[in-house]
Parts: sequence; C-alpha cells; structure tokens
Amino acid sequence: MATIIQLPKSTRNTGGAHGKKAEQPSMRCILVVRLTFASLPFWRRIDVSGQASLFDLHRIIQIVIGWDDSAAHQFMVGKMLYRTFAGRPLRLDESQYDERRARLQSLTERMRFIFQYFYEAENSWECSIDLEATQDVSAAEAAKEAILLAGQGKFPDHEIEDVYALDAFRRARLEADEEYLTDEEIGVINDQLRAL
Repeated sequence: MATIIQLPKSTRNTGGAHGKKAEQPSMRCILVVRLTFASLPFWRRIDVSGQASLFDLHRIIQIVIGWDDSAAHQFMVGKMLYRTFAGRPLRLDESQYDERRARLQSLTERMRFIFQYFYEAENSWECSIDLEATQDVSAAEAAKEAILLAGQGKFPDHEIEDVYALDAFRRARLEADEEYLTDEEIGVINDQLRAL
C-alpha cells in the first residue's frame, strides 16, 4: 500500500527560487531518506513531485519517519544551506536559500552531490537523501501527492534522545520481520499524510 501526501495549497509553487515565473510541473523524484549514523538500516523511499519545495519535503520527512516537527531544521543541497527564515524579513542574500522557494526539480544537479537534512542536529538527527531517479511526466501526473513507497526501521512512540539511543532501543527488541514497514503501517502513515 502506498502513502499519499496532500500538501496544502499555501505551500505549492508560486514562483521559482529567485522570484522567476513558475516552471510547469514536469518531473517526479524518487528519494531515499536514510538516517545517518544509525548502525541498523533506517530508511524511507518516497515519490514526490519535482514542484515540491524543500519545506514541503521537510513536512513529508517528519511524517514518514515519525517525528513531531518540534525543533529547527535545515537542508544542505550541494554546498548550500536552505532553511525557513520565519519571523523576520529576508535579506536580499537570503532569499535564494529560503526552503519555501527552492523546488526539487531546480535542485536535481546539486542533489546528486550532497543532499542532507538536519533536524535537532545537536541530538544527532541527520538524514542523507539520495535522488534515486527522476521521471519526466505530464503536468497532471507531476502535481499528484507524494507517496511513501517503502521503508525499514521503526521509530518508537516514546521520546528518543539521539540516533545512538535509537540504535540501542532497536537492538534490544529487534525481530527481523518487524523492522520493515508493513502495508498496515504504511496505511496509517497514509492517513496522517492526507491530513496535511
């Protein structure tokens, strides 16, 4: 079963990263998000529109991993850091690095070099993101919601301090079949994503 993500209209593309006229949606991206520094495999494979912003991707990652979006985050794409500059006006030199404006399809070349997501970085939550594939599609197909395709590794319901505590928790209760997300679990995540 696939997980579908409906993004609110307010985060959909209203212009390019530099205020240029929006490009027509024409691409889907298959991304693999891996928890960095975990000794046991922990990953999610998602299919997302090339028109999704990095902020949209942040919201998707939060849901598919099981985090609660309670701390600061940022992306590194190529050698550039992207973040949300909330609560204050953007300086001219910051606008090109605003994650709400940066679209995946405009970053594909940089993604192949370095693509990282940092969340609560002081607690060792870091994800590497691999651009596994892109597909040119019609505008209607590109506009469809993101989908969780598969995953391995489960995040517990209680607070976990960092990736090392997560490893210890998973080793203590590891059962081989339990670590892959089941169709039922993907369905539960699907319901959460529809609520976006």
